[in-house]
Amino acid sequence: MQDSQQEKRLQLVRHFGTFTQAYSTAVQPELQHFWHGECYLAYRQKWGVACVLADPLGAAELHEPLLREFLDQFRKTCFWQIGRSTATILQKLGFWINEMGCDTRLDLADYDFAGRKKERLRHATNWLAKNQFTVREGTYADDIDVEKIRQLSETWQASRRTKRSVHFFNRPLMLEDEPDVRKFFLLAPDGEPVAFVSFDPIFRASEVIGYSPAVKRRLPDAPLRAEEGMMKFAIEKFQQEGRELVMLGLSPMAGIKDEEFRANRLQHFGWSRALNAWWLNRFFYNLAGHADFKRRFCGIEEQTYYASDCLLNDFRVVASLRMAGAL
Repeated sequence: MQDSQQEKRLQLVRHFGTFTQAYSTAVQPELQHFWHGECYLAYRQKWGVACVLADPLGAAELHEPLLREFLDQFRKTCFWQIGRSTATILQKLGFWINEMGCDTRLDLADYDFAGRKKERLRHATNWLAKNQFTVREGTYADDIDVEKIRQLSETWQASRRTKRSVHFFNRPLMLEDEPDVRKFFLLAPDGEPVAFVSFDPIFRASEVIGYSPAVKRRLPDAPLRAEEGMMKFAIEKFQQEGRELVMLGLSPMAGIKDEEFRANRLQHFGWSRALNAWWLNRFFYNLAGHADFKRRFCGIEEQTYYASDCLLNDFRVVASLRMAGAL
């Protein structure tokens, strides 16, 4: 039963899944799904709060009826990483809309790695090749040892500031091949994997138009340029295939201005300062470093949004973070 329901969701993703989190809303374990006709919304509940992930999946004309029906059923709600169109509907329904950080888009038709600003990315590829590291695409079915990847991931997790795996906002590692998901591995000179990145597909009208990195892992002693080298290799391969774009994913709390929608000013006061808060970056999550890495690719930054109809959001935010394993 679950497989058939997932396939039903994936059918909608293949047609309407033009945003970064679309694939995750269909396949991420433990998410619940609210349906209105041929349209669904992904969410989880914590402490009586319905925490929604990203935009509805379905035809655009079904989004507002779906959201209205969802809000009729769930009194306490908050919406995370939604796009402009969903934010517009929710503002009309009485919600405050706050920017929560930007996603970065690379338009591959005219993208290249030339120029001074991308010198570091070119250097990463050259350094890896010079030191006999190789990047290649692979699958578990054909050529990648699943147990080695499991061990690599566990070693990575043990080295993090928080030992818990964050989900909801991040899709968990799946040690199996998945439809349309691409995986790239960095191999040491002895052929052993030391880092990898998997990419979720982005669709339009049943065609894969691009990808977004979903899961990244590296051993603590892997080269510092591992992620940059793997990303450059994958981006160039997607370009050769004629894909349209790569979305680099959310940079939490980056680029917040809150000038477009009716924002909760209390929320804005804290979130607009979070990116450069030294204590937050040092003890909890390196927001500044995360944003800096994505800006090295010189892409187009597009804001994502948080929506709530509650003035004091501490309870809903903490519920969401606890549910996601971030607190």
